Amino acid sequence: MHTHHFRLTNSTLINLMRIFAILLVLTSILLLFIGCGSAQDSSSKDSNDSDWINLFDGSDLSGYRIFAFPDANSDRWTAEDGVLSLAARAEGSKSKLDLIITTESIGDFEFSFEWKMSPGGNGGIFYMVKDDPQYTKPWHTGLEMQLLDNGGHVEGKIKTHRSGDLYDLIESNKDTTLPAGEWNQSRIVRRGNEVEQWMNGNLAVSFTIGSSEWNALISKSKYAEWPEYGKVDQGHLILQDHGDQISFRNLKLKEL
Repeated sequence: MHTHHFRLTNSTLINLMRIFAILLVLTSILLLFIGCGSAQDSSSKDSNDSDWINLFDGSDLSGYRIFAFPDANSDRWTAEDGVLSLAARAEGSKSKLDLIITTESIGDFEFSFEWKMSPGGNGGIFYMVKDDPQYTKPWHTGLEMQLLDNGGHVEGKIKTHRSGDLYDLIESNKDTTLPAGEWNQSRIVRRGNEVEQWMNGNLAVSFTIGSSEWNALISKSKYAEWPEYGKVDQGHLILQDHGDQISFRNLKLKEL
C-alpha cells in the first residue's frame, strides 16, 4: 500500500492566499451594500410623509392672519387650484398684508415650499418672527429669505438682496433661481442656532446665530437696533407682502 503525501508548493499557497483575499473583498463589498441599504431605509423613514404638516390645503385661507393687523382685509391673498397667490398692490396703496401661515409658534423646523414670482417682482419668507404688538414689522425679530426676480428687479443688482439670500446680510453662494413665472423649490431649516436656506436643491446660505461672525455682521447692520432680532426661540412663518404678485404651493412644515 502506497501512502500519498500532499505537499503545498509555494505557488499553490500563493493562489490560496489570493482566493482568500478576493473572498474578503467581496464580503466587505456585500456588507457595504447592506449598510447603505439600511441607511437608505432609515432616511426614508425619517422623511416619511406623516412627519410633514400641510400648511395650505389648496383651497382654504382659514387659520391665516395678517401680521400686526389681525382684523385687516386679506382679499389680495387668494386660494385656487392648490395655489396661494398674492395680487399686486394697487398703485399708491401702502397696505401691508404680510401673511402669518403658522397658527402656533414653532422652534426647530424644516419648511419646504414652491414659489413663482411675477416679472420684476419682489417678496420673501420671514421666519422666527415674534407676533407681539410691540413689534410692528416682521423683520424686527424675524429673519428673511429673499425671493426675487433677480434679472428683472433693481434689487437683483445688490448682493444680499437676491433670491435665496439672507436679506441684507448674507448672499447666496450661487444663483440657482429660475426665471420669473417658473416654479422654484425652496427650503428653510432651523436647528437651534444653525440655519440653512436652500434654493432649487442648492444650499444657498448657512450660518450660526450667536457666533462671533454673526454678531459682527449684525452689529454693522440695520438690525442692530432690534435686540431680539434672530433671538426668538419660538416664532412664526410669514409670507411677505412687498406689493408684487407672487404665488406659493406645497407649503409643508416638519418640526424637528
